[in-house]
This record gives sequence, structure tokens and C-alpha cells, in this order.
Amino acid sequence: MHHNSEADWRCILDCHPELAVRWIQFAAERGFKTAQLVLGQMHLDGRGVSCDPVIAYSWFERAARIGSLDARNMLGRCHEFGWGVTADHAAAMTHYRKAAAAGHPWALYNVGCLLLYGKAERNHAKAFRHFMAATEAGHAEARAKAFGLLGRCHEEGWGTPVDRAAALRCYQLAAEGGDCWGALNLGLLALDAGRKEVAMCELERAVALATPHARDAIARTLSRHPDPAVAKVVSHIATSRADRTAAASQTLDPRSFLHRLNLRHRAQFCLALILVFVFVARRQGKLL
Repeated sequence: MHHNSEADWRCILDCHPELAVRWIQFAAERGFKTAQLVLGQMHLDGRGVSCDPVIAYSWFERAARIGSLDARNMLGRCHEFGWGVTADHAAAMTHYRKAAAAGHPWALYNVGCLLLYGKAERNHAKAFRHFMAATEAGHAEARAKAFGLLGRCHEEGWGTPVDRAAALRCYQLAAEGGDCWGALNLGLLALDAGRKEVAMCELERAVALATPHARDAIARTLSRHPDPAVAKVVSHIATSRADRTAAASQTLDPRSFLHRLNLRHRAQFCLALILVFVFVARRQGKLL
């Protein structure tokens, strides 16, 4: 078998997006859990295939059944937000805890979130401990998000004594890791301290890091702030909405889906396709 690089596989998929969808489906139906996970996410997002949360849930369930912690975590997300099933925080917590027990970074983070604001169980001290564990689990994005909520815990006294200095350190680590909420909270703390120039830089960073949905939430938060200088940031967010239509028009393209996968899932995705090609080659008695 040729040892193609990820870039080689990306080129193949970019040239033949419709073939990529068929290969993913082929792999998923033959028990490749990474392909099942990717296909579930594609159906959840409606990228390259029909948008169908019920089908997405079924693929996550199949992948989780054969050991995918990512899929187990996604089952928790489905139950938390009602994607393809009735929203049920108790069921979500069950799935998150199964994945968290195996050290899954996002599941640790999600258990913490439900313990902080969920409808089934509240325990701020346990939430704090789960966020701490998520920062140590080796996933950069989950680490940044967890530091952001650790900052909130320190600032508000949720599960730990109020400690503004610790909150500031956590927000800095979150923002440095790419978390828009960490940057937002850094900006708000700087405003409270009268450090307006620093505050504006952090608020602009928060907007730059945010997804479109998060930008809207940031705009709502900042629109209530009494400082008139903050209106500039809100105006920037409003202007950025005009750029979304062109980007949204590409979301159904499988190539767009592949490019939007994080690095870990792109690597898993390419590995799944390689395994499929090996499987087919063996069935046909050929070498790739």
C-alpha cells in the first residue's frame, strides 16, 4: 500500500467530494467507528448529506457501541440539546460520565458544564474538579474551554473560594488557547479595573475567536454594558454578520466539511478512508 500523506488524501477528497461521501458511508456500514462518527457529524450538520439528527444519533450510537469515546460524548450532546432525541440532561450525564471515566477531555468538560448549570444535578464543587481534570487531559481546545469556566468558578465562588487573581490567570490561559469567552471575560475584568485600552484589545480578540453564534451572544452581553466605548465592538459584530451569507452557502459541500474538521478528526477521517481502501483491496486481491 502506498503511504499517502494527509495532504494527498485531502487532494483526493477535494477533487471527488461525492466519492468521499460514498466511501464514508461504505466504511461506516462495515463497522469502522471513525467513519460512523464522521458520518453522524455530517448528518447532524447537513454537510454533504441530508441534515437529519435522528440518523446522526443512530450513527453515534453504533460507533459508541463499539468503543468510540468521541461518539459516546456526542450521544451526550444529543441528549443535552435534543438533537434527534428528546432533551434529557440525566441521559446526557450518563453518556458524558461513561466517556469521562475513560479520560475523554470533552466529556470531562461537559460533565462539569451540566453539574454547573444542568437540569438533572447541580454540584459546583464536582464541576470545578471536572474542569480541572479537563485541563489536564491533553486536548488543547477542551483545555482552553475548561480554563474559561475555571475562571468563572474562581470569579463567582462556584465550588471554590472567590479569587479574582486566579480567575484572571485562568481567563488568560483560556484566551491564549483560543477561547472567545476567556478573552471576553479578560476584557470585562479590564474594563472594571479602568484599563480601557487592554479591555478593547481583549474584546476585539473575543470577537475574532468567536463562531457566528458566539458572536451574537457576545453582542448581547456587551450591549448591556454601560461603557460607551463597548458600542464600537458591538458595531463590529453587527458588521461582521453581513459576511456570513457567502460562507453559509458553502456548508453543504463535503469539501467544506472536511476543511472545517479539527486536526484530530481530519486525521481520523483520513485514516478511516485508508482502512477502507485496504479492506477493498484485500477483498479484490489487489494492492493499492
